[in-house]
Amino acid sequence: MSYVGDPFVHDVFVSYSHGDEDGDGDSPLKRWSQAFARELESELRQYPGFGRDLSVFLDQGPRPEQALDPLSPLTNALRESVALSALVTVLTSPHYLQSKWCEDEREWWQAAQGKHRLSREGRIAVARVWPVPQEAKWPPLLADERGHPLLGFCFYDQKRADARPQPYEWPAPDPTSKGAFREVLLELTGALRRQLDAVKGHLAERRRVMEDAQKLEGDNQVLYLHARADQAKAWEAAGDALGKSGFVVLPSDPEPVERDPAKLQRLRTARVETLNGCDALVLLGSEDGRAVDADLVVVGRQDRHSARALSNRLLPCALVNRAGPALATPQRKDNARKLQVDWIEGASEPWVPELQHWLANKGTSLRSAQ
Repeated sequence: MSYVGDPFVHDVFVSYSHGDEDGDGDSPLKRWSQAFARELESELRQYPGFGRDLSVFLDQGPRPEQALDPLSPLTNALRESVALSALVTVLTSPHYLQSKWCEDEREWWQAAQGKHRLSREGRIAVARVWPVPQEAKWPPLLADERGHPLLGFCFYDQKRADARPQPYEWPAPDPTSKGAFREVLLELTGALRRQLDAVKGHLAERRRVMEDAQKLEGDNQVLYLHARADQAKAWEAAGDALGKSGFVVLPSDPEPVERDPAKLQRLRTARVETLNGCDALVLLGSEDGRAVDADLVVVGRQDRHSARALSNRLLPCALVNRAGPALATPQRKDNARKLQVDWIEGASEPWVPELQHWLANKGTSLRSAQ
């Protein structure tokens, strides 16, 4: 498995031309490119976070698990390896731009990103290893919207390119290679490391969101049912209905109305701590419209946002209107919408199925947004 994790098997795929003019399967450019890939992997492995998980794929690499299986069909094996690579490092040269194999690799990788539902931006690193004629047409994947090639990292002396087009450390870099080659290589590996961390973080966040979506769409969700102590009977009735439908309802009692600032702060701290472990927040609407307005702002926005910052979860919020039309004024409903609190009419029975439907929709929307 790769450092970035599922769905990728490889962290970096090195795409290069064999530069095989004679058709004998070997060339000086191929030997330099393979040596470059070894040095690239060696430098990447110097970052402690990668450990043994890092996988740099090369079609003919020294590690069997990071190279093509000689017993497998070439095209299928290469297509799969390209598709399952998080980043691509392209070694550009005139040979590369003319290579049909290299074109196929780019197309396979690009097509796979749609299935992975990931942006391609920043995930292709261009290593310029041989001067390319100025009039050469660059593939769209390696160019900006105006067709200008990506700047990338230059591994040859641009000032002497006409007289000496060979890359640094020709005919092949090795662990003792220093100077310009090592400097540019370190810049490249630093960029790759940052991007691998970004992809890993994005995938971890997506997995977390999908877990949240699954909870919202499933059973036995934990709900924070908020009501004030003067609405104890309504709170108990709502909690009983939710409990019979399979929900876990917290807290154990409606909340007291505190006037003392110190006690009020302790109450809010406890509320946020409990909210942190819940799947959703439900505000129980009552006939006291002023109290509902305050709860929308303090509990539905401020405390919920504090809990979301702790748990890094969606924590959707709905107001269940048990008071009827008197509470459901256009202004109050509009305020709730602006505070990202959904409105559920619950004055008539049964109202719990509507809340279940709301939670399922929240999970579905969360899943489809990924």
